[in-house]
Order: sequence, then C-alpha cells, then structure tokens
Amino acid sequence: MIEGVEFGAALRQLASKAGVQLKRENPELRTQRQRLYEICELATLFFEKQLKEDKSGKEAEQYLESRGITQESIRKWRIGWSPDAWQGLSDFLVGKGYAREEIERAGLSTRNDKGSFYDRFRGRIIFPIFDLNSQVVGFGGRVFAASAEALAKAEREQVAKYVNIPNTLLYDKSRILYGLHEAKQDIRQKQECILVEGYTDAILVSQAGFPNVVASCGTALTPFHLNILKRYSDNILTAFDMDFAGDSATKRGIDLAQEMSFNIKVLLLPEGTDPADIAKKDSGLLSKLIDEA
Repeated sequence: MIEGVEFGAALRQLASKAGVQLKRENPELRTQRQRLYEICELATLFFEKQLKEDKSGKEAEQYLESRGITQESIRKWRIGWSPDAWQGLSDFLVGKGYAREEIERAGLSTRNDKGSFYDRFRGRIIFPIFDLNSQVVGFGGRVFAASAEALAKAEREQVAKYVNIPNTLLYDKSRILYGLHEAKQDIRQKQECILVEGYTDAILVSQAGFPNVVASCGTALTPFHLNILKRYSDNILTAFDMDFAGDSATKRGIDLAQEMSFNIKVLLLPEGTDPADIAKKDSGLLSKLIDEA
C-alpha cells in the first residue's frame, strides 16, 4: 500500500494515466501457463540429472569442460543432457502427472505422421532459456556425439547442430534474449550490453568477467528485443564472428537498433575466432578488444 492506495487501485490509476487498458487474464489460461512453467522446471531438473548420471551425459559434461565451461557455470546456467531416447523426458513428465499434449504445448515433444509423440531433444546438450524472472520458459539443444559411430550417424542423417523449441505460451524467440535475466543489472551498471550469437559465447564471456552479455541465439534483433534492452542501456557492443556478422538479417537488426537511437560498437575478432574462443584462451585479450571496439 502506497499513500493509502491498494496495489490494484494504484495499478488501475497508472494504467488510466498511461492510456493502457487492463485486461483480466482468463483463469484457465493462467492455469495452463502455470502448468507449462512446472513442466519446464521439471524438464530442467531431469536434464541436469542426466548430465551427471547418464553415461553419455558424463561425456557431454567432459566436452563442456573442454570448451572451458566450469562446473560453477554448468550449475549457474543449469546446463543439462537429453538422452538419445524417443520418450525419455516425456515418460518422466507423464509420471509426474502431465499429459503428453501439455508436454507438446511446452515445446518439448512433437508428433510423427501417425500422431505418436516423441521427445524434441534426443542426444543433445541442453541450454535452458530463462525469462527476466529467472524462470525457465524454453530450451535450446546442441547435438553431441561422443563416439565416431554416433557422429557418423548424425552426419548421415544431416542432424541440425542446434535445435530450439518453437514459440509457446511462455517462449517467444523474438522477445527473449538469452542470459538477460543474469545480465540486466550489470548492463545497467556498466551502461553497455555485449551482444553475442550463441549460448556458449554468452556463458564463457560472462565467466571471463564480463557479465553484461546476452545472446541473440542466431535470431535477428527485433523491436521487442531492443525495447527491452532500452530499459537498461542505450549502448550495444556486438561481438559476432564474421560469418554471422555478415548475415543480412543481423545487419537489419543492427540498422533497426541505430534507428532506435542505440549507440553501437563492433568488437573486431581475429579471423576464425568467436567470443567463446577468446574468452576461454585469454580474458585479457577479450578485455583489450572490448576497450578497442
């Protein structure tokens, strides 16, 4: 209560002054959202456990460590593993009382031509995606093949390196930047946002001492992304590898940021490297490149 006005009344007054129409959320929709949050949290716990206990999960964990990601970062970012099984996660969630249709609505399963459900992520390192309140709302999965046989199979079947869930009631890729839940206060404090392409770039740059970093996850910047970033800073430092930086969609996103009065600097990476490589090998060089952007 502020100045004798209850929260609900104060909200209505502010909305009226701002010309915003408040709408009551459908209770059924609120319940559905809550169940999707629960599914995403349980799935994250499942993936985290598989990284530690599944044989292939342990090999994936060793791979993460070889990339320079510490155990502390694995825990902080809640990185996990999805076993190479058609319904491993789905069966676990059904056992917790959730319907297969709900698991599909959370983006964690899909259907074949015959209508049978199967897990979207199989044999992948899992990166949970968080909203600004640090709740898990989505997932990205990187293919990982521990053996030459598994690698040959992935190449033969032309398996995509990265797979993300589709847009859901909780997750919209045009509105969420990976890592912003962790970076928002540092962006505000440093008055600069370092923008990278992928999950591991964001994790390793943050781990190297630059926590004001977010990732676009291969998606062009949208007005929604930029409006959210505007809350924290008008300054963006892009740190993309040259292939990604040369992408026309990336250029359109940067043009849009300039139109919205962002100040943009470009971090010039040595040829053939990405921010994750530099963060792992030489945080001093990364600091120098940021200063000279």
